[in-house]
Amino acid sequence: MEDAELIQQVLMGKHEQYSILVQRYQEPLIHFLRGILGTEDEVFDCAQEAFLAAYRNLWRYSSAYTFRAWLYAIAKNKAIDLMRKRKRVIPLAIDENLVDHQLGPEEAWLAKEQALDVQAIVAELPEAYRQALFLRYQQELSYEEISTVLNIPVSSVKTHLHRGKEKLRQMMERRTIHEGNG
Repeated sequence: MEDAELIQQVLMGKHEQYSILVQRYQEPLIHFLRGILGTEDEVFDCAQEAFLAAYRNLWRYSSAYTFRAWLYAIAKNKAIDLMRKRKRVIPLAIDENLVDHQLGPEEAWLAKEQALDVQAIVAELPEAYRQALFLRYQQELSYEEISTVLNIPVSSVKTHLHRGKEKLRQMMERRTIHEGNG
């Protein structure tokens, strides 16, 4: 059943149908929030708050956006509120599952070290670029979905992604040159 149909049923009083949306998006939302928050307790609390806020405001949902993008925007705002209370910055986490586990121990260690190097470089990017790159390449959101989550025009999403990738490439080249001379 499509998200829009489930939402219509919930709005018509079949509130139990919302659990299907929760089941459908719980794992992706938790993964998304891990890239922002860090501690599992915060991730699960924030996910629960986002689902509750989405449920309470379901009547405001517009089918002009995907439910996923709308939910992620709510979750992002909840996460930012939580981080502001704790005065933390939004990181871009490198998923350790990206390291190929078929590699031998030495290759796996090297791949993980390279991923950590990339993560350190990405952490130096401006926040707008980090967020856009995270949503595009780790969450695999479309430009339109990223636009909804970040509340910016699609043209700005494209600009952030282009500039973020370019800046990341330049920073990696500088680090490689520096390590080659060191």
